[in-house]
Amino acid sequence: MGFKFVWGIVIAFGLMFCSAAPAIAVQCQTIGDQEICLVSVKRSAKYYWQYRAVLKINGKQHPSERFDCHPRNTKTQGDRQSLKDQKHAFVCNIIPKR
Repeated sequence: MGFKFVWGIVIAFGLMFCSAAPAIAVQCQTIGDQEICLVSVKRSAKYYWQYRAVLKINGKQHPSERFDCHPRNTKTQGDRQSLKDQKHAFVCNIIPKR
């Protein structure tokens, strides 16, 4: 009986430490009444300022889009921006500048 008890403790500790779930870091931002979340992002190999990103807007995942984050193409407007401009600003502001 002692051997089974020790074996049970070993299995319990093994399962406790081996079943860690992977961490998922999703960047989200609320802009106006829209919640925009960055699901995945991939940088272009040829043009370092271009990114392909998959966004989730209000819980609905959208297909991959290309975002041009070159400094001369980023423009800031007032408080009123279209959804396309909001998505562009969100993705380009998360990416570290070169």
